[in-house]
Amino acid sequence: MIAWPEHEMERALDFLIERRMNDLDIRGAAVAVVVDGKLVFERGYGVGDIGGEVPVTEHTLFEAASLGKPIVAFGALLLARERKLALDAPVTESFDSPWLKDAHDRATVTPRHLLTHRSGLSNNLRFGSRSTGFEPGSQFSYSGVGYMYLAEVMAGIEETGFDRLMRERVFAPLGMHSSGYTVPEALVDRVARPHVPLWMPIVALVGPALCFLAILGFLTLLIVRFGFERLRVRPVELLPAVVLSPLLAGCLVFLGFGFWVLIFSLGYLLVWLVALSAVAFSLQYLRVVLDQGRSDRVISRGRMRRHGLDPAMLGIAFVASLLFMFWQVPGPMRNGDDLNPASSLRSSAHDLGLFMAGFINGAVIGPEWRARMVSERVEIGTRGRSRVGWGLGFGTRETATSFTAWQWGSNVGSKSLMVIDPSRRAGVVVLTNAESGDRLVQEVAGHVLGIDGSWRLP
Repeated sequence: MIAWPEHEMERALDFLIERRMNDLDIRGAAVAVVVDGKLVFERGYGVGDIGGEVPVTEHTLFEAASLGKPIVAFGALLLARERKLALDAPVTESFDSPWLKDAHDRATVTPRHLLTHRSGLSNNLRFGSRSTGFEPGSQFSYSGVGYMYLAEVMAGIEETGFDRLMRERVFAPLGMHSSGYTVPEALVDRVARPHVPLWMPIVALVGPALCFLAILGFLTLLIVRFGFERLRVRPVELLPAVVLSPLLAGCLVFLGFGFWVLIFSLGYLLVWLVALSAVAFSLQYLRVVLDQGRSDRVISRGRMRRHGLDPAMLGIAFVASLLFMFWQVPGPMRNGDDLNPASSLRSSAHDLGLFMAGFINGAVIGPEWRARMVSERVEIGTRGRSRVGWGLGFGTRETATSFTAWQWGSNVGSKSLMVIDPSRRAGVVVLTNAESGDRLVQEVAGHVLGIDGSWRLP
């Protein structure tokens, strides 16, 4: 599409995006396209919240998640150009920090290792270890924790907060005035709310609870069999397993995703259970009424009370509920002051379009350092007919006819993708506020750039 007249590209994108949003049940999306180093198309579609009426525009903030990583790298190379950060020397030579626990790691890990995801640090952003899992530089392993460390070093070098550093050195010069790794609390409600299928928050609690129940039930069986030398387990002896299982599942969700995800998951689970019970009891009531009517055409209140809940009614209600499990429901919003350089970027299609244009034109860091972001790369492997690598901040994908730099964004309920074609001086960014948005962002990028396949790791 980048070779088409602009009005034709606009009509085609409007048709494609609106149709696929309807097919995939996506509430909101925003797109920006850069051609010849200029932002030529930017538009929003749908709404930011399932219950809201505020339309998405090109200025609507989305959870851009990992799209913030190449921008972190952009800032890091700016410091490298100014000789404040040495790419191939241990990080501690640029800024000595006790962030890494192991002395060998502190003497080995370099900024290049962090930028190319070869540091050995993990991708567990909440509880990732600050120790490496393999010898730095020996292999590729996608690491958000590595970018957290890099941001800590950048802030230390400049002696300021990381978000302020990025606003002053990167966002402001590029005109990205709405973007930030933190946002004022007053603006949180203006961020497009993430949406997930109903089954996700339910399974998040029910799945671990069933696993814990199976484990604790089996341990109870072993205790009764070998401790008390009985073959049969009394129902009361399973009570601790039944009580502990949901509590442990809740703790697991809290540790993995945080308090608000736990509250939302618990809320949707309770609503689902109440709805199941209501439907089951309604079916039971209708069954009793019909049975009474067929027998003597008189409904007896006393006889109604003697009818217990038929498990079959609960089963029917459960099967019926499966029809609604893919309904999109709102997810929790990230706190405005929740800063994580690897995942907390809030930005708009307009701002990210400006970043792509600035990158293509070599703004701020200059053409030489911009080129190094994709030319100094490590090979990862192949995906289909594509060779996939990782440069100094961007993933790279090379086919027989194309070379692109890319980064995906994937927080729960928000999916995005940025793809840049340096040789054609073009790029596209797609933001969505739906878990199903992953398919849309890949399709739009492929159509805009005229490249088959997808931008994913092998």
